[in-house]
Amino acid sequence: MSPDRGSSEHDSRPEAVSGEEARPAPATTLMDASHAGTLTAGCEALFRATEPTLQWAWQVLKCAKAGPGAGPLAASARHCALEFLDRVPPHVRRGVAELLGYSSLWQAVCTRLGRPVARSNEELLHELGEDLQVLLHGAQARLGTAFALEQGLLVHLGRLRDSRRGEPGAPLELRAALDAFTHSLSELMTAASAYRRAWEAMEAELSESAEWLGAGDPGFCGWMADHLSETVFAWRQAHASVRLLRELGELAHQP
Repeated sequence: MSPDRGSSEHDSRPEAVSGEEARPAPATTLMDASHAGTLTAGCEALFRATEPTLQWAWQVLKCAKAGPGAGPLAASARHCALEFLDRVPPHVRRGVAELLGYSSLWQAVCTRLGRPVARSNEELLHELGEDLQVLLHGAQARLGTAFALEQGLLVHLGRLRDSRRGEPGAPLELRAALDAFTHSLSELMTAASAYRRAWEAMEAELSESAEWLGAGDPGFCGWMADHLSETVFAWRQAHASVRLLRELGELAHQP
C-alpha cells in the first residue's frame, strides 16, 4: 500500500517539491482496489470448490456403508467424509461472512475519511492511524481463519491419502468415490491456499502502511487518506459479490 514500490534505491514516500506535495504514480493507487478484487475472487473460488467436494463426501458415505461386513477402508473413508462435512463447510461459510464484514468495515473507514471535514495534520494522522490499526487487526484475524482452514484441509487430505493405501480388495465403487473425493479435496486445498495468500498480501500492505504512517510524514498521511477514500467503489463491489455467495450458501443449506 506504499505509494511507490518500484525501487529499493530511492525513498518512495511523497516529498515536497517546489512547495507542493508529490503524488505517487496513478497506477499504484489501485493497489487496495486490487486487494478487494483478489480477495473476492479467492473467496468465490473457495466457495465454488467446496460444492463438488461436498457432493463427493456424500458419495463416499453412500458407498462406505457401516455394518458388520464393512472393511477397514470403508470405516476409514466414512470417518474422513463425516469429519469433512462436520468441519469444513462451516469454516468456509465463516470465511465468506468474515470477508463480508471486512468489506463493510473498509467502506465505513473510507467513507468517513472522505467526508469534507477540516482536519489539522495531527488530527488526520491520529484518525488515520486508528483506522489503519482497525483494518490491520481485522485482516490479521481473517488471515488466521484462512490459515486454519488451509491447515485443516491439509490434515484431511493426508488422512484420505493414507486410507487409500489400505484394503486393495475393497469394492471398486468405494475406491472410485474415494479417489474422486481426494482429488476434489486437493483442488479445494489449492483454493484455500490462494485465499490465505491473498489475506497475507492484504495484511502485509497494511502493516507497511502503518509503519510509514508512524514516521509522521504529512505528505504520506494526506496521500493515504485520499487513496483509501478512492477504494470505496471496489470494496462496495466486493461486498455485493460476497453477499451473493453468503445468500447462495444459506439457500443451499436450508432444511
